[in-house]
Amino acid sequence: MKRLAKRLVELGLFVTAPVLPWGLRRVLYTRLLGYRLHPSARIGIALVSVGACAMGERSRIGHFTLIRNMDRLEIAAGSKIGTFNWIFGMPTGNTRHFTHNTDRDSALVIGPESSLTSRHILDCTDRISIGAFTTIAGFRSQILTHSIDIQANRQSSRPVTIGDYCMLGSGCIVLKGARMPNGTVLAAGSVFRGAPNAEYQLMSGVPATAIRSMDPGDGYFQRTEGPVS
Repeated sequence: MKRLAKRLVELGLFVTAPVLPWGLRRVLYTRLLGYRLHPSARIGIALVSVGACAMGERSRIGHFTLIRNMDRLEIAAGSKIGTFNWIFGMPTGNTRHFTHNTDRDSALVIGPESSLTSRHILDCTDRISIGAFTTIAGFRSQILTHSIDIQANRQSSRPVTIGDYCMLGSGCIVLKGARMPNGTVLAAGSVFRGAPNAEYQLMSGVPATAIRSMDPGDGYFQRTEGPVS
């Protein structure tokens, strides 16, 4: 019953978002759901249904984004989740799946001054960590943390880590277990997997391979503010 009541509150906040002022909705998020929201943080007309939520200074969740079935959501100062994104997970402790993944953490953790633009899909069955000053740009990229293990005939998950000052173009796919080094630029339509060591690389292809080195002195990598104008 407790879980049902929480879901009804979350749905009610989404349905009434167009007419309820943000100040009132913020009070309801914090007092009824226990979310930790900085006074300058803001949630648009979005459905946010997670176990725990923490939003830092100037952080944003845009309109018509769906975030559900996750243990936790953490958005650091200055970071933004844009419009029409679909972010979902599978909470730990209440499923017959992934019992062998004993350290699974169904979470999205976004570092400072990063941006997830619009119409992306994030599978947070396991943790997705996005570093500081990183941009998931364009449209329709996917970050996946689980798949079917053919040999074992079971669902399997591994976390995905994306470093600082990375940039993903439109239509990229990042596969479970991937670790993207700082300063990686992933070309549109690429599939990234594995854990290469070299930082500041332009990567492209299926699977993505290094095309050339990037200059850490380029303007994108020197930003002190998140959004690229």
